[in-house]
Amino acid sequence: MILLGYPDYTKPGFDINSPCPEIDSGWPNMIIYNNTRSAYYPLHTGPLTLKFTLKGEEYFATKQRSYRVQPFNYLVFNSGQKYSARIQSEKESETLSVFFRQSFAEEVLGSILAGEESILDNPHNNTVISDQPVTFMEMIYPFDGRLMQFIYKFKLAAKTGFNDDQWLEEELYLLLKVLFEIHKQVAGEIHRIPAVKRSTKVEVYKKINDAKDYIDDNFHTEMKIEDAAKIACMSNFHFIRLFKNVFQDTPYQYITQKRLAKASSLIMKTDMSITEVCFEVGFSSLSSFSWLFKQKYGMSPEVARESYNSFEHKLARIKK
Repeated sequence: MILLGYPDYTKPGFDINSPCPEIDSGWPNMIIYNNTRSAYYPLHTGPLTLKFTLKGEEYFATKQRSYRVQPFNYLVFNSGQKYSARIQSEKESETLSVFFRQSFAEEVLGSILAGEESILDNPHNNTVISDQPVTFMEMIYPFDGRLMQFIYKFKLAAKTGFNDDQWLEEELYLLLKVLFEIHKQVAGEIHRIPAVKRSTKVEVYKKINDAKDYIDDNFHTEMKIEDAAKIACMSNFHFIRLFKNVFQDTPYQYITQKRLAKASSLIMKTDMSITEVCFEVGFSSLSSFSWLFKQKYGMSPEVARESYNSFEHKLARIKK
């Protein structure tokens, strides 16, 4: 099922926890595609859900915290999580939510864990439900290129009115296989935290990611490492050490990479001067910015812009 916009929760008798009354479990496999400046869906209990933003922003709030999903990252909510959703922007936001029906993820995991022999032994029932509940880390994830094909397929299906449930189920099966691979990577990051109990590792990992979310939202400002450390409820040195263990970069290195990536985008896509770009992304020294940019991209910001503009002109001539 593919919907254009949130369901109308103001209808008499509408159940916000079960928006599709034809489905006994409340939530079917479903895509909701939004292209709007304003939308809201109140606090509700959802199934396993992925939240993507292609343009603009979408906000979500649980009883514990709030999240802002922007392009190039995504959010995971596990089955049973209570949250509200909101879009409020001067410009249109283009967002896409992927909902998995109850137990669908367990069925997919079961089919992955089951060997071919067990399927052959039971040819009349090839649906194997894993006895392991599927629980992902609820957090903002950096966007993974392996997910891109699914997001653009779902977007195209929504915009063209293609609404085939069998096709959607197959695509969601393949999407979940990728998510399980990402889940293994996250498990590896958690394992790198020096703690004895797994529960402690997970709790520390959550705090580190809360701080990383703070950095992602504020890297372009004059933020300090100690600001992020406070979000993680850690001392500076403890935070730096654990951040490096988990993400292989120190907080300073991570902030620098975020600023350089944003600067590269502004240099290519805007007419801002190099000095304006430097201060816009959070650097306080033009010479330091130019040196770091050249170290990462092998050319100065000025040469990068000239090279990109030259390519654009050549491409324009080819198209004529």
